[in-house]
Amino acid sequence: MRRTVRLLIFLMALAGLSTTPGLAQSGSAAASVQISGVVQSLSGNTLDVKPAASPAVWVMIPADLHVDRSALKPGAEVTVEAHWDGLVYIASQVTVKK
Repeated sequence: MRRTVRLLIFLMALAGLSTTPGLAQSGSAAASVQISGVVQSLSGNTLDVKPAASPAVWVMIPADLHVDRSALKPGAEVTVEAHWDGLVYIASQVTVKK
């Protein structure tokens, strides 16, 4: 239940940002970002990563992206290359640190 509430708050905040003029990025010009942190959870295609100095970030993993999902356990250190796609980060590469 708490996770659902957090997700709803996160989505409402994103909806507010996406309607603010000047903050939305245009089309395919979205820059890639690197997110490094510790896996909080993996649920379906949603990876919850907690960077050291910021709140947790949800990243969607496309079905066609080859990722060792068995290595994405809570506590594992990861680096994710992703781009912002309007409402969510979409992963283009996921690397598990050993």
